[in-house]
Amino acid sequence: MWYRFLSIPCYNERMTAFLCPICRERLNRTSGSAVCTNGHVFDFAKEGYLNLLTAGEKNSLDPGDNKDMVLARKNFLDGDYYLPLAQEVDGTLTAYLGGGYSLLDAGVGTGYYLSHVTGAGKKAGVDISKHAVRYAAKKNKDAECAVASVYSLPFADESFDAVTCVFSPYAYSEYKRVLKRGGKLIVVSPRENHLVELRKRLYTSVHAVDNKAESEELKKIEDKALTFRFEIEKSEDIAALVKMTPYAYRAPKEKIEELSKIGSLSLTADFWISVFEK
Repeated sequence: MWYRFLSIPCYNERMTAFLCPICRERLNRTSGSAVCTNGHVFDFAKEGYLNLLTAGEKNSLDPGDNKDMVLARKNFLDGDYYLPLAQEVDGTLTAYLGGGYSLLDAGVGTGYYLSHVTGAGKKAGVDISKHAVRYAAKKNKDAECAVASVYSLPFADESFDAVTCVFSPYAYSEYKRVLKRGGKLIVVSPRENHLVELRKRLYTSVHAVDNKAESEELKKIEDKALTFRFEIEKSEDIAALVKMTPYAYRAPKEKIEELSKIGSLSLTADFWISVFEK
């Protein structure tokens, strides 16, 4: 986390969406920095994001997805293979909230899903990976982005009408805290047949796993399934898909090498979209 301390803070009245991670006071934007009333100053990266991850929140020197995994995810998602999912998330937000709502994408990743949200009046995105946030900020110029943990969100209570959590940690306590009363949390998780063809190529035995989101802290109001087929016709995109998943580290190396020689692949995308309400 990059910040400095000013004994006499100097800032204008333009507030950011963020709180200072040190003292929890509101951060205000200056020409190239954000500063709180206690003089803690955080510099904006050239892409426009802030690094608000404290040392105590880091579990390694480079938390979250590493540079190679993030680049693989960006390359795969930029191929629009998951576009139906992005559109379904956007449609779900519109169905429940209409337009002009405030939205936090918790675990924003490279910003792909946030970039397809059409109805939000204010958008913010956080991720623990600085490599991911760099892409997210470049892709979403209309959003405020920061490196931060979803388990310690740098936002005031009841800041957002909606939170999206697409393949991100289920930090329900924090999502509930930052949601306004009546606000909606949308969680995307894999269903049992997600990428089943890929898993069968990588493993001898494939077990059905259903990761439908559940929460005791928020009221569930809907579960809906989204299943579609898609074709990958570029070997580099197949490689990117494998590299952005845990399969890259868990699957046998010889199986991954075999997969790298395939020029095309037909796959099933299978998701749960769960909607919760505060």
